This record gives sequence, C-alpha cells and structure tokens, in this order.
Amino acid sequence: MMVTFVSQCEKKALNRTRRVLDAFADRIGDNTWQTVITQEGLLAVKKLLRKTATKNTAVSCHWIRSRARTELVWVVGNRSRFDLEGRVPVNMTGRAMPLSDEGSDWHTKEQIKLFAQMAALLHDLGKASVAFQQRLRGKRREKNLYRHEWVSLRLFLAFVGKDTDQGWLRRMIKPSATDDAS
Repeated sequence: MMVTFVSQCEKKALNRTRRVLDAFADRIGDNTWQTVITQEGLLAVKKLLRKTATKNTAVSCHWIRSRARTELVWVVGNRSRFDLEGRVPVNMTGRAMPLSDEGSDWHTKEQIKLFAQMAALLHDLGKASVAFQQRLRGKRREKNLYRHEWVSLRLFLAFVGKDTDQGWLRRMIKPSATDDAS
C-alpha cells in the first residue's frame, strides 16, 4: 500500500521522528514522507514511533486509496495537532464563534431562501418547453432554438417589469394581497 506520513513534531521529537521515518520512507518535504509499504512494515513504523514518542511527538499516517482519496490510518503522539481526518489545521482562532443566528450578521437568511426557490422555479419553468422535453425523451436530436436558461431569464425579466430594484425586491419579500388575487 502507498502511504504518506505527516509529522507535526517539535523540539527533540522532530529529530527522533525523522530518523525513524527516513529509514522507512522517502522524505518529500520538511515534515512529510511517502512510500510503498506492507502492513507489517507499517506496524513496525508505528511501533518504533510509539517507542520514542514524547508529548512533542505528533505523526499521522495516511493510506493513499486513489488519486482523490486518502484514509487516515493512525496517529502517534499528540492527536490534537490534527483534525479527525488527520489534516493539519493552518488557521485557528481563540474567539468563540456563535452557534446560533443570534449575534451574527446573517439577517437575510429567509430572503436568500426565497430567492433560491424563485431561481429554481424559473429554471424548471425554462425546461418546461415541449422541445426541451422531447430532447430529454430522445424524440428530438437537434438543439433547442432557445436555451432553457434564456427562457428562465426572460421569465424573471417579465416578473421585474419596469419596476426598480427596490420595487421588485419588496414584492419578493412581501407580496401584497392584490398580487395573490391576480
């Protein structure tokens, strides 16, 4: 199996860890090693690292499953130097982040939800043409004369009409009773 070792060690633990990992893998960065290794070899590396581990030791081992997917195999030493997937945090804050909407600047959550729903509706209406539906069913090969995105845009422009931005936005947020009747 192909594995990558990432070291977040400090002080004397860094040199000890480098000695162990240099014996088993190729160094590809200051604190990163990569190699093809057997399961037994991987257990030997873990055993040697645990033997020399101190509070300044932090090494993660990642199994390269495919080009786009790795899997954390183990962490030796200080686990808090890595997240749950074995990645190294590069930016942290000591400030408490609010868990609820209180105190946040996210005052328009409901309006954004409404705009997203309207965009989805207009997009679906743009696909409602007979020609588009025939292409979906394979009954038609040639391109549609009008792209469904263009139809969606024209429906939106009809909704806006000659209104100002403030006007149509107001209608989106708070439709009047007369709009419901028509």
